[in-house]
Amino acid sequence: TVRADLAPFKALIGAYSHAAEDLTPLMDQLGALLENSARDRSESTNVSPDGVAWPKSFRAEETGGKTLFDSGRLAASLQSVPGRRQVEVGTNVIYGGIHQAGGDIVPKSGGALAFVLPNGEFAVVGKVMIPARPYLGVSDEDATEITALAVDYFEEAVPR
Repeated sequence: TVRADLAPFKALIGAYSHAAEDLTPLMDQLGALLENSARDRSESTNVSPDGVAWPKSFRAEETGGKTLFDSGRLAASLQSVPGRRQVEVGTNVIYGGIHQAGGDIVPKSGGALAFVLPNGEFAVVGKVMIPARPYLGVSDEDATEITALAVDYFEEAVPR
C-alpha cells in the first residue's frame, strides 16, 4: 500500500482557485494589450487580427493616407473595461462598428446621400458599401502574449 499526503496538492489547487476568483488585474493587462494591438492595426499595419490586409479606402487611395486612420479619433477612442472574468475592448465612436463589421450606409430620409469626396468632387448616391476592416480581435501574436501574461499572473499570485 502506498500512501500519499495530498494536503500540499489540495492547498496548491485551492490557492490557484482563490487567485482565479477575481481576475480583474489580469483582465486590465489583457485589455491594455488588446487596445494597443487594435491601435497598431489602425495606425500602421492595416491588417485584421487574422492577418488579412484590409481593402484600401477610397480616401486613403486619393490622399495617400492610411485606411481607418485619418484624424486618429478611432484609435484614440479605444478603451477597455476589465471585469472579474472578462475584458471588453471597444470604442464609443459611432462609426467604429461599421468599420469593424462592414455594411451599407443608407439615407435616413430622402432618397440619396450627398457628400464631398477627398478629391473635392461632389457625390450623390443611394448607398455606400463599407467593407469590413476588423481592427478589434485577438491575433496569434496577441494569443501568445495573453498566455504569457496569464502565466505571469498566476506565478505571482500563487508563490511556491
